Amino acid sequence: MDDSAATKATCETTAATSDYEPDELDDATILRLTQEIKDTEALKTPLVGELKPISVLLDEYDDPAFRGKIKVLGGGNAKYRQIRGDGNCAWIAFAFRFFELALAYHAEEIEILKKHVMSLTSLLDQAGYNENGYIDFIEETEALFSKLPDMSAEALVEEFNNIEVSSALVVHFRLLAAAYVKTHPEDYMPFIDDGEGTTIEEYCNRQIEAFAVEADHLALSALVNAVGKAELGVVYMDRSAGEDAVVHSFVPMTTTTTMTGEQIKIDLLYRPGHYDIFYR
Repeated sequence: MDDSAATKATCETTAATSDYEPDELDDATILRLTQEIKDTEALKTPLVGELKPISVLLDEYDDPAFRGKIKVLGGGNAKYRQIRGDGNCAWIAFAFRFFELALAYHAEEIEILKKHVMSLTSLLDQAGYNENGYIDFIEETEALFSKLPDMSAEALVEEFNNIEVSSALVVHFRLLAAAYVKTHPEDYMPFIDDGEGTTIEEYCNRQIEAFAVEADHLALSALVNAVGKAELGVVYMDRSAGEDAVVHSFVPMTTTTTMTGEQIKIDLLYRPGHYDIFYR
C-alpha cells in the first residue's frame, strides 16, 4: 500500500469508526493512523518469506528505472527472500542469512562460530550494558546455535517466523552494533548527522537500540564490525542512472575468518525504505 492509498484508507476508516471527518484530521493524526494501517498490513507478511526469483519483482514496478535494474539483477540465477517491512527488516535479514549460511558448516565449525558470537558479550560489558538487560537475548541466540547442526533450511525459516525468537535475535544484533559504536566513538562521531549536539549515547538510543527503527549506513557498518566474521553487500535498487544496481560493501575493520578461512558473505537487496535478502 503506497502513502496516498494508506492515507485515503485511514481517513475512510476513521470517518466510519469515530466522530472525525476526514477533512478535520490534522497532519499528526493522519500520519499516526496511516502508520497503524501500514503496521497492520505488515503483519500479513511473514517475518521471513520464501525464496523467489528476482524477476518476481517486475510485477511490483512500472517504473522503467526499477525494471531495468531488476532485469539486470535477474540475468543469472539471482533470487531474493522477502522480509517483513516492520522497521527491523535489515536486522532480521542479516541475522537470518548469517545463520542460513552457517547451516552448511560442520558441527565443529558451528560450535566455533557459536563461541565467537557468545564471546562478543564482552563488547556489551565494555559499552556499559547491564547483564540483566541482555542475558535473555543472548541465551536465545545461543539456543539457536545449538539447534543448527540438526536443522533444515525450512526449519530455520520457521524458527525465524517465531516472533519471540526473531525479536530476541534482532535485539541481540542491535545491542552489538550499538556497543561497537559506543566503544569506538572516534570512528563514528564525525559521521553522525542526527541533530546538532547529538551524543553517541543519544544516537545509539534513537537509531540502533530502538526496536522497529530501520538500520542506517552507520548501524550496518557497526554491525559488521561488531560481528567480525561477516562481510555485507547491499544492492541498491533505486532510480539512479544506469541499469546496473549500485552495491555498497561493508567489510569489518578487524577480519576474523571462519574455519573455512573465509568470511561469511551476506547480500541484502535495498529498495527505498526496505531490505530483503539477495541471493546472487
